[in-house]
Amino acid sequence: MKRTVKYALSAILAATIILPAAAASDNFPDVPENHWAFEALVRLKKDGLLVGYPDGLFRGNRPASRYELAVAIHACYINLKGVTDGLDSQIKALTDKLNGVATQADIQNLRDALAALQNEVNGMKTYGDDIAQLKKLSVTFEKELQALGVDVEAMKKDLGELNERVTRLEKRKPNVAITGDVNLLMLAGNSRDNRFGLDQDAHLNGVGPNGTPAGLTTDLATLEEGAFTFSGTNEEGPKWKGTLVVGNMLGTFGGQSDLHPGANGGYVQANADVYLQDFSVTLGSSIGGQAFTAELGRVAYSVSPYIFQRYDNTTYFANDRWDDGKYRIDGGILGFKLGGAKLEVVAGSTSKLTSVNGVELNAIQSGPLNGAFGAYPVMTFDRTLGATLSIPMPTTGKLNLSYLVLDSLKDLPVDGTGANRLIIYGGDVHFNISKVEIGGGYSKTDLQENGTVVNSINNAAWHAEGKYESKDWGIKGGYREIEANYLAPGDWGQLGIQRNPTNIKGWTAGGHLRMAHALTLKGGGEWDTGKNSDFGGTTGFDSGTKMNSWNVGLTWQVSNALSLMVGYQDTEFSGLDPAVVANTPGSNSASYKWSTFRVGYTLSDSAKLTLQYQVSDVSNDYQVTQGGGGRFTGGLLSSQLTIKF
Repeated sequence: MKRTVKYALSAILAATIILPAAAASDNFPDVPENHWAFEALVRLKKDGLLVGYPDGLFRGNRPASRYELAVAIHACYINLKGVTDGLDSQIKALTDKLNGVATQADIQNLRDALAALQNEVNGMKTYGDDIAQLKKLSVTFEKELQALGVDVEAMKKDLGELNERVTRLEKRKPNVAITGDVNLLMLAGNSRDNRFGLDQDAHLNGVGPNGTPAGLTTDLATLEEGAFTFSGTNEEGPKWKGTLVVGNMLGTFGGQSDLHPGANGGYVQANADVYLQDFSVTLGSSIGGQAFTAELGRVAYSVSPYIFQRYDNTTYFANDRWDDGKYRIDGGILGFKLGGAKLEVVAGSTSKLTSVNGVELNAIQSGPLNGAFGAYPVMTFDRTLGATLSIPMPTTGKLNLSYLVLDSLKDLPVDGTGANRLIIYGGDVHFNISKVEIGGGYSKTDLQENGTVVNSINNAAWHAEGKYESKDWGIKGGYREIEANYLAPGDWGQLGIQRNPTNIKGWTAGGHLRMAHALTLKGGGEWDTGKNSDFGGTTGFDSGTKMNSWNVGLTWQVSNALSLMVGYQDTEFSGLDPAVVANTPGSNSASYKWSTFRVGYTLSDSAKLTLQYQVSDVSNDYQVTQGGGGRFTGGLLSSQLTIKF
């Protein structure tokens, strides 16, 4: 029945195959069985939607008159009305039966009947557009329909009511929406010239089972992960959502901290694990006429790269859930609307954010990470309390002010004192003026021991940058200074393998150029020097240290599905602090080079495959931790298949 009505509606709206014909046989003699419209015509004739010519022919090549079309429209309307009236009758009959149900068999019969009825109703959800078009046709052919004796006004009313009922059906949603993704990742490393490789995430490549250099088939890890996000679909009342993750990637990536080269060897295929990445309920209300929200549970939070933002330690695995820069915290985020401004207050802890196997989801850590030169102690914090105020500025600007208190899990010696708390405070401002964006920020970190400040010097960071974007090209540049004792758990950059470098100052620049319709060239660089010679033993840099880093990449969008990329990155250190040289004799320079080749292929709207091979060439005598003699040459082959649902 559902298919018959759909055939009729489609046929009438096309106004090409509805030509009056009549015959007593199953179909029209002048329509061959191999014709594309054969099946549709059989159904339309069987259900009385095609009346036919007296000679029994279809005459498909003959143009239809307005009266003939009016006959077809009315027939379709009568059929559609019969469907809805029939459903109403079924519903009434089932309702009457409910009053006298006494046996289990009666209940089962009712269930079967209701299931069949539900299928009919679900099938009607797609009728909305067709009914609207049929209503328009009834207006267009109003005179012809009246000439046939049709009550056009009643027909319009019925179609209007039917359209409202179908619209209500279309708006009905399931109580819970389920989305997510599945990722399959392969990481295979190889050595070259009997030396390990070293990738940008400080992992050795080409490590065999016995710790000696090996090839791709030996140093191979296959990783899988599936994430399932459940969320409520209610439009009123509290909103809730949660993401459950199953796989073996967390033990490979999530449990790492303070990654010194070689400390974790190559990539290891971890045990299967399960964890709840986030689960929260959001409530909305108002206080004093101002909007107020409260998100409670396992929440995601970040401020800015220089103040509070989780760094990305998965360069070779792309996933929105891993790369969003947000820390997960068990607690809550309160939001207050203060006129045009917004105040966010966050409080919670991270010590219990572990998987079933006990792996931490995201440790909140301070200090330079993946340290290649210095030995600045890394502090891990548990409790977080803070606030961020966002104030709109003239035109399209915004000012953000933040104050955070982080308490550590344990005391760690810093400069001979115990420290168990870190205070972070500062702000940033941004303006958008047409195609130009400018901004900057300033912030400080104070180490404390039970409320007493133990380190409040050389602990600031400031930056300024500008950017211009047009359709085919863009350029950006900036300047920054980050003092040695600046310890915010942020994500402000990488030099070689070292993330969040401190005791540096210098310029940054970058840009992109669309060379052709499908060819884009990107590049960037950073030119730094050491800021202070008093911290060479902990950062590796003094005022004579120079750090030059640049990268370039060319992307070719071969087709809508296929893209190719080739890139090169080079970071050079010179004039490293003599204290580091004394600890590990060697040259006072270091070099990191990576060449990357990538192929991306879109399999469908929800599936994508990426293949990449990266060659490393690293020379650094100060980070010898596992063979190599200060030289690391090798490669990393990675592939990722992502399917979203």
